Amino acid sequence: MAGKFTDLLGTVYNKFRIGLGGPNIKNNAGVVEARDPADAAYAAVAALLFSTYGDDFELNSGATQTGNDWTLSFRRPSTGMTEDVVLVWPNTAPTTGQALTVASYAGGVITFTYTTVAAGTDKIVTDATALTFDSAASLAMFNLPANAVVLKVRVIVDTPFDGTAPTVSIGISGTLSKYMTTTQSDLKASAATSFEVTPNIIAAGGIEAIIATYAASSATVGAARMQVDYVIPS
Repeated sequence: MAGKFTDLLGTVYNKFRIGLGGPNIKNNAGVVEARDPADAAYAAVAALLFSTYGDDFELNSGATQTGNDWTLSFRRPSTGMTEDVVLVWPNTAPTTGQALTVASYAGGVITFTYTTVAAGTDKIVTDATALTFDSAASLAMFNLPANAVVLKVRVIVDTPFDGTAPTVSIGISGTLSKYMTTTQSDLKASAATSFEVTPNIIAAGGIEAIIATYAASSATVGAARMQVDYVIPS
């Protein structure tokens, strides 16, 4: 005969079965789990509306962290948000090479779309790196792609550096002035002064880690931008 308990508080066991051969609701070290009838695997949970509290939404929570069995988490920024955010995915399928970009934004609703990105060859790319009076002596800038040709190198002074004779060169490890020497810019120049060189160097066959080598020379004030224009010829 069907019936119900009106004052059932719980069970002393660590799991509770729903139906004679149904799934189990299990307590695993304080974590609620849905398990199959044999308690050998996780059971599926279906719901019309699902809510989670905390900053992470985790997939494959029971992963062993070995082989191909790992978790994947989506994380909300814990600080800085000023409104509720809704992410709307595109309703079409992408093609190979397309990027996910923002189609519109309003009232916290971000709608994405798939966008075809221009090919990497024959397109001029500019990398920018900030230089300040207290920068490290060796400053990593970016990785120049294989077969890329450096077209222009610029140092733009935003705030003049003080100090005796601060300098910067741009190049690679072992050839610190490959693309710009210390004498081709003046960090003590007035604000908005730009120094530009054309290296005219044949492209390297492999990736180059571009670095700036900086000598503060007791500078306590100063800021500049270092820009490198490059292209991969087709």
